[in-house]
Amino acid sequence: SYKCISFVALQTCLLITSGFSLYLGNIFPSEMDYLRCAAGSCIPSAVVSFAIARNKINVIPNFQILFVSTFAVTTTCLIWFGCKLVLNPSAININFNLILLILLEIFMATTVIISARSTEDCCTRKKNTAYDNTIVSSNVSFPTRVLKSYSVIEVIIGISSVFGGIIALNMDVLVSGPYLSVTFFWILVACFPSAIASHVAAEYPSKCLVEVLIAISSVTSPLLFTASAYLSFSIMQVVDIFKTYPPAVKQSYDVLLLLLMLMLLIQACLTIGTVIQCVNYKAKMKRHDSSWTASQVIKQDYRTTEVPNNTLKDFDKDKAWKAVVVQMAQ
Repeated sequence: SYKCISFVALQTCLLITSGFSLYLGNIFPSEMDYLRCAAGSCIPSAVVSFAIARNKINVIPNFQILFVSTFAVTTTCLIWFGCKLVLNPSAININFNLILLILLEIFMATTVIISARSTEDCCTRKKNTAYDNTIVSSNVSFPTRVLKSYSVIEVIIGISSVFGGIIALNMDVLVSGPYLSVTFFWILVACFPSAIASHVAAEYPSKCLVEVLIAISSVTSPLLFTASAYLSFSIMQVVDIFKTYPPAVKQSYDVLLLLLMLMLLIQACLTIGTVIQCVNYKAKMKRHDSSWTASQVIKQDYRTTEVPNNTLKDFDKDKAWKAVVVQMAQ
């Protein structure tokens, strides 16, 4: 429908803006580090738009936690910019990079509003219901093997990232640079709560565990992309290694940062892949399993029930939550 097309167009503009912001943040690595982080956090939101476009039903509300967490990270980066501007106003270019940061914020706020106002029945492709239910019933299965392989890789990469962060913390004594506090951030982000949750959900694929896995992965994915985008400045520094000889300790440190960036990027891709797999499974189950839509049926029954004394009013928790999210984004 028109809403789905406009949503994909919005996310395409967000992806273009994020790419240009990431490029500009690498040109000025120390002055515009907040711009790299904001651009990296918006990448998951743009990636899931392609999964939304390929789905037969509307799954925009299922990614709402991802959109809200991404919007929170971009808002944090905007506050980060304000703090740097207050501390040292002469060292920051407040023209073009501020425009890019505000554009990212506007795009994400619009995404949050659209996801909050979307309903499950829009963007539905009309097909034969009986035929669809037969196909879905025979093909719906939880991606157990895929998520288990994701969790194993995430645990290996998480442990490697933690050790790499510890080594970088020790090498930071020899190399001057504002990386000490950021290293702790890498270590925290490289933890593996989503890997544990995906392994448990793969063993016992229930509705509650799938929802928990979607929530955990939706929160950690923007953070992992943010950390990898912050470390993207090491790419240009590693390229400069080939221009100087012999290599120094500083150059070895840059190579370590590049390896950390690659590990965090792989983990971020696996996390967003976990979200997409779980949302696709949830969408298919909702099409034929009544237990996945039981709460909505109860709400509809409650709304149609007449109260004799008229002291109680209809209350829709879903609409109330969406209204709160819209107000927060506005």
